[in-house]
Amino acid sequence: MLQNIFKEKKKEKKNIVLFLSVLILFGLTLTGCGWFSEGILNVFDPKAAIRVNFTEIDITEGEGTIDLEIYSINQVEFIGEGFSYKYYNNGVLIPDLSKTVGMAFYVAPSSTPGTSGDITEIENLPLYYQEVLDHVKKNPMITEITCTISLIGTDGAGHGIIKSVTFDLPAVQPGIDFEPPSAVINVTPGTAGNAPFTVQFDASASTDDRGIASYSWNFGDGTTGSGVMPSAHTYTTCGSYVVKLTVTDYWNNKGYAVVVINVGETGGPNVIINVTPGTTGVAPFTVYFDASNTTFETECGVGTATYSWNFGDGTTGTGVTISHEYAVPGTYIVILSVTDSDGNIGYGSVTIKVNTSGVPSEIILQAIPAIVNVGGGTSQIIATVKDSTGDPVPNGTVVTFITTFGTLSSYTETTSNGIATTQLTLSSEGSATVTAISGSVSKSVIVTCPPTSTP
Repeated sequence: MLQNIFKEKKKEKKNIVLFLSVLILFGLTLTGCGWFSEGILNVFDPKAAIRVNFTEIDITEGEGTIDLEIYSINQVEFIGEGFSYKYYNNGVLIPDLSKTVGMAFYVAPSSTPGTSGDITEIENLPLYYQEVLDHVKKNPMITEITCTISLIGTDGAGHGIIKSVTFDLPAVQPGIDFEPPSAVINVTPGTAGNAPFTVQFDASASTDDRGIASYSWNFGDGTTGSGVMPSAHTYTTCGSYVVKLTVTDYWNNKGYAVVVINVGETGGPNVIINVTPGTTGVAPFTVYFDASNTTFETECGVGTATYSWNFGDGTTGTGVTISHEYAVPGTYIVILSVTDSDGNIGYGSVTIKVNTSGVPSEIILQAIPAIVNVGGGTSQIIATVKDSTGDPVPNGTVVTFITTFGTLSSYTETTSNGIATTQLTLSSEGSATVTAISGSVSKSVIVTCPPTSTP
């Protein structure tokens, strides 16, 4: 009798264990592979298990967009309501730029728990809006703004869901400003008049893509001024005056412009300078100057004219034609003064810009191999960075790598002999777009992991 009772109790325990095992397996089937993160209560009140992949990213300046694939891996539908945006500068949230953008979309439930349902595609989702660009323009010292984007919505069971799409993704990258401003001088009423001659100078047409910090004037008669439109200036003595405007941006890059003011009843020679091969080159840069087209007023007579050159780098020269080599990068204002036999002087000027070799101008990006092994593998990503002359950039030039899928061994590398490398690992079927960025140039390459064949 007691032995039978003991057997019945033991049988009841086995039945309880079997019931709990079935219950757990049912929960795993219902919630998919994410059951640990969803919690055991999801068995009784399941939430939509949403997955998001971004398939393509475009960080072209002024047009940053991202393409998404959204799907469910359990049998609960999802109704998307929009996306929330948060922006950061050096990891610090910019509260004024946070926003939510409404966008209705539908994600169908999976037909089989634990597998992917129908994919909902969202193309050209903006990474930023106009207010982000306006913020960068108002804050010219910003070098990068990153964004965190999350989708928001409600699933078929009424649960509110927020799902991260991107985290700390570079959205706007103005970088360090190396470009000088463009300085422009407008003169009212003109550049020639009789003494006393009052002139209004105006630099409001000057431009810089990150903003101008200051305007500095040298009026050519020993006096100076400041501001975009300084007080009207009066020349009381006859002569020719070279007026120089220096425009400085917030990164201390400088742009220059000059204009010659001729005061008196008779102006000096009309100086014309021709430059070969041009006004822009890479150091060392040899320029040939030619003033043979300079003209003179016939009533003054030419006699023996003298040509005096100031090359803007501390050196000078004489002659109608002359060559000069600029060994150091920079912006140089060349001034030629021509004096006729009566002592009348005319001035001409030209700006020579000498660039530094080694600034990134082109990236050649390779993936070896471009198709990894079935089921997963690695690909070597090789970025070759060249400057405008086609030579490798200097060692230590920073290259940033990003990928839309998989994992990179390093996201930032420096060049050696113009080459920077990283390694992409793909552990499942899919395609990754890997992008290399250096300075203002970028290049992308696609790496694919083929699907596993089914028998």
